[in-house]
Amino acid sequence: MQLNIYVPKEKSHLIKSLENVAKVTKRQKNELVLEALERYLPDASVELGRFNLGETKLPQRSEIYEGRTEI
Repeated sequence: MQLNIYVPKEKSHLIKSLENVAKVTKRQKNELVLEALERYLPDASVELGRFNLGETKLPQRSEIYEGRTEI
């Protein structure tokens, strides 16, 4: 799988740091990025905020079309 990300100019220092660490450690940049994601994501919490509807039940096809007449 491939992931491409846009890094704005004001964050270009991150790319330079990544390249330096890759060079010093003799590791691939993608390997370092994956390791950083593996460390960060388990502790990251995602909250839906005010748009959280909780658990919802999707209707069955029969419920959607119930009471409609054919044309």
